[in-house]
Amino acid sequence: MTLTLRAFITEHYYTCTPEILRSLGEMYAAGGSMTENIDHAGGKGTASFARQAIAAYCRSL
Repeated sequence: MTLTLRAFITEHYYTCTPEILRSLGEMYAAGGSMTENIDHAGGKGTASFARQAIAAYCRSL
């Protein structure tokens, strides 16, 4: 998931470095409307899961 997400962001918006991706993951699970939207789309806990997956991916680089 994370490699695809990073590639999508890079292709369509801006170069998504591991540091940027890690920060996005933190934002996804930080609360507020972004977390609500992600959890609404994927189910409760999806934003937290995405943050954890992104963090694991970034650690593996």
